[in-house]
Amino acid sequence: MSAARTKPNRFIGINYLDVDSRMAAPPEYWLQRLHDFDADLVVFPSIQTPFAYVLARKARRTGGMNMHDPAMAQAADDTKFCLMRRLLPICLIYRYNSVSWSIDNILADLRRRDIWAAGGADAFADRVDKEDADEEAKIKSDIRKDMWDRSGDAWRSYQARTGQRTKTRYGHRNVNKAT
Repeated sequence: MSAARTKPNRFIGINYLDVDSRMAAPPEYWLQRLHDFDADLVVFPSIQTPFAYVLARKARRTGGMNMHDPAMAQAADDTKFCLMRRLLPICLIYRYNSVSWSIDNILADLRRRDIWAAGGADAFADRVDKEDADEEAKIKSDIRKDMWDRSGDAWRSYQARTGQRTKTRYGHRNVNKAT
């Protein structure tokens, strides 16, 4: 074996918690990029979901979740694990490819959902509300356009069936009129 393969991963214990030694630890470059993006992010194998990893954040500004909350009695095992270590669970990560680890899509999604980078909670909520309003307006516009097109087609069909229209889209049609 080469020296690079025997070198220990220096991020295990920093932003990777090895709670299940049967699960493969993310490679050092993956943990390095995660640490460079945000040093408070932590990954560990899911206790509840097979072949999944939990992405969590160290609780810095708040005390984290309240362990005395009655809802915590019914919480998932991963959430309870986070609670014991003052972590806030963010999401599950599934490794679909057994050969490579991809972090680019995870970091892009985290950037998109980062409340602090958006200017705080109010600015983030305004942005989400605007995106929702834009999406709703697009749906309404698409429905209106579809209904306009259908009503136009129905009107032209009605005119053709009742003899009010003799010109088709492709030119004149022969109309035999009784004299």
